[in-house]
This record gives sequence, C-alpha cells and structure tokens, in this order.
Amino acid sequence: MGLLVGIPILLLVLATLDALRESGVVGLPVVPWQTLWGLPLDRWIRDVAASLTLGFLIVGGLLLGRPIPRLLGAASLSALVWLASLLAMVPLTISELLGRSLPDSLDLTIVSSLLLTDLGKILAVQVGLVALVAALGWAVVGRVTAIIVLVAALIPAALPALTGHSGLGGGHTAATISLALHLLAVGVWVGGLVAVCGYLLMNPPDADVAIRRFSLLALIAVLILAESGLLNASLRMDGFASLITSPYGALILAKAVILAALIVLGWRQRQRAVPAAGEVTGRMMVLRLATFEILLMGVALGLSIALSRTAPPAGAIAGDRITAAALGLLALAAPLVIVWAGGRPQRLRRWTAAYPEPFAVALLVTAVVLADVVPTGFLGVGFAAILASVALVFVGWLFAMAAIGPRGVPAVIIVMVMWPVALWWGQRSEPTETGWQVLLAGTVAEICLVLLLIFRRSLQQSRSSYDTEGQDRSEVDA
Repeated sequence: MGLLVGIPILLLVLATLDALRESGVVGLPVVPWQTLWGLPLDRWIRDVAASLTLGFLIVGGLLLGRPIPRLLGAASLSALVWLASLLAMVPLTISELLGRSLPDSLDLTIVSSLLLTDLGKILAVQVGLVALVAALGWAVVGRVTAIIVLVAALIPAALPALTGHSGLGGGHTAATISLALHLLAVGVWVGGLVAVCGYLLMNPPDADVAIRRFSLLALIAVLILAESGLLNASLRMDGFASLITSPYGALILAKAVILAALIVLGWRQRQRAVPAAGEVTGRMMVLRLATFEILLMGVALGLSIALSRTAPPAGAIAGDRITAAALGLLALAAPLVIVWAGGRPQRLRRWTAAYPEPFAVALLVTAVVLADVVPTGFLGVGFAAILASVALVFVGWLFAMAAIGPRGVPAVIIVMVMWPVALWWGQRSEPTETGWQVLLAGTVAEICLVLLLIFRRSLQQSRSSYDTEGQDRSEVDA
C-alpha cells in the first residue's frame, strides 16, 4: 500500500509543472486532458506492476531454491496488470502523438500504423512477453523454468529505456543501457522487498534465509541503481548548474536524497534486523523498516514518472536562478539525511548546541544570498553552482546538528517561519518559477523541518531511556 503514495506525488509534481492542462498553442494538436492525466498514471501502473512481477518471480522462484506457489501466483496476477497497462498505452500514446480523443485513437488503421513504427514494435514485444509471463508464472516448478520466465519478464521491464527522451535516437547507447540497468535494478529492489514482506507474513520456517539472501541481492541492486542513475543523469544534464537551476534537475536531486534515505534504511536492516532474522523480533523489525522503505520507494517511483514527462534542460546560462526546490533539498533535506545517517560528530554537536539560533539565521542568509549571487555567473555559472551547493549543504548540516540539540526547537521554528520569506525574496525580481512550484518547494521544506523535529525528539527519548537504564544498573550494582 505504501507504493500508492507515488500517485499523488506524481500528479502534484506534474500539476505544478503545468503538464496536466491542455495546451492552447495555435497550430499544434491539442492533447485531451484525459490523456494528460491517464498516460502518466498508466506508466506508474506499468512500472509498479513490472517491479512486483520481477520481485515475486525472484523470491518465489529462485531465492529459496524451491517454488513458492502463492508468490508465483501473485507474479502472474501482477503480470496481468502489467499487460493491461501496456494495452492501454496504445491508445494513450496515439492520443498524445496525434492530439486525438481516446475513442478516436482506437481506430484500427491508426493502431496498425503505430505498430509499424519502432515505438509500436517495442510495445508489441512487451505485450507478447508479458502475456507469456502471465501464462507461465503459475507453471514454475523449478529453477530452470523460473529462470526462463524471469528472463521473459526482464526483457520487457528493460525495454522502456528505448522509448525515453533519446532512447530511439542514434548516439545514445550509453544513456539507453544505463537507463535499462536502472529500471531493472529498481524492479528487483522494489518488487523483491514487497515479495519478501509478503513471504514473511506467511510465517515460513525459513524466513531468516529469505531475509539474508535478499539483503545481498538488494545491496547489488542498490549499487547498480546508484551508478546507472548517476551516469544517466550526467548524460542528460548539460553541466552541474542545470541540476540546481531547472525543474528537471530538482527532480533528480529529490530522487538522490530519497535514494540516500533508502540506503540508510537498508543499512540499518543489514546491521540490526538481518543478524536477528531467525528470531520473531528480527522479522518484525524487518517488516517495520520495510514499511518506511516501501513508502519512500513509492515517492521515488512517482518522481521517476514525473521526470520521464519532463524535458531535460538545454543548459544553464548566466541569469538562471537556483530553483526553490533545489534550495530546500540542498539546505534542509540532504543535511537531514546526513544527520539521520549518523553524520553528527560529538565536537561539532557541542559547538552548535550551545547557541543554535545563529545557525538558523546563517542558513536563511546563505539561502537568500546564494539565490542572488549564482545567477550573476560570478566565477562562471558551473563553478558558482558547485560552490553554492556545497555551501548550502554545509550550512544546512551545521543547522541540523544545532537543531537536534537540547535548545534546538527555537532554531527550527525560526527557519519554519522565515523560509517562505526567503523563497519570496529569491523570487521577488524576474521570477522564473510559478507560484505553485514555489509553494510545493516550500511545503517540502516545511515537511523536512517537521521530520527534523521528530528525529530530535526520538534522539532525546533514546538518550533518556539510556540514562534511565544506566541509573538502574548503578542502583542494582550498589
């Protein structure tokens, strides 16, 4: 159920980018609003169903060396959903390309013409292979048949890499391959985690084996995911400055922050839950942490579909401003993940805890100043963007450490109140973003601050419980 959070995230981002409203440009075909809403939703269903199919096949057919009928049945059912989304994509694609209504897009002549194109051939191959997976998922009886069905599922899961911004063009082999690896890694990680959780809920005797084996598989998937994502982003972005001055770059930054948070959760799984996988408490810890992982994965999937519907930037030039989303992600979200992951040296915590308010003011001043300085192209747009990003993360990190101290609440409240003012100040002259984009970015920043307060409270509670336990031991020893 946590994956469903990706739907409102997807629609909200696309709405702020004005991608859900019919275009009124004279001379261009008008894509109906039903298609503008339906196509990204259909792609989300396709990607989620593909991930679940891969996960259920891997866990149910290969991970434990024996077939798990209930998981393989779930793989067939998810493959049927995947197949339905692919079939729905045919009229949706025609409607978007030709600006026709959905009923008119079902014309057999137009459909047959689409199937003669490269895009149509890719869709046809996907439909055929996914239908095969849906039919054979129930028939897996051993490793050999499981491998055959899994390969039949891996191919259509990777084929969307050929239908992206540059997948069908020449000279983009690296981008296509990296995106295909990225899609497969996402499917294995997301779908595998859901499948393992489903298996644990069956209370099997070999749950610890499933947890340990999937932990290794997830680690490999994360490494491939991070590397392929970095390579693909570098191939599509024209310089580092585009990362902080465009909506496309802001979406990549958001995905990177979420990936970092997922890596932290995964590491805690390996350090705490996996060693205790043979016990009931270890299994419950796996399920509890997996709930948060799946929730973040749902957000990441929603952002991924929104990214696929957003054109890459042409390149940053002098005069481009840091987006409100980039300011919040670099100054608040990334430092929050760093501190949560354990990046809080004791010496710096003592230094920042005494007077946290100045660090809140420093963060606000840094955000406002950099929002004005970077567009000037001082020292070059690219170099200025790198310096600005490093400065925002560093000052935000100091603020986050000050905020988790015993006197940190007033500092967080100062930033909560003044952050919208800082965003308004940065957009006061020649605004490059819509009010809805700034509002969404401000809301995300406020959510990060609330999460910082929650993390601070959990730290304080853990310290109190630790001190209480230490006092009880001293009394017993006495």
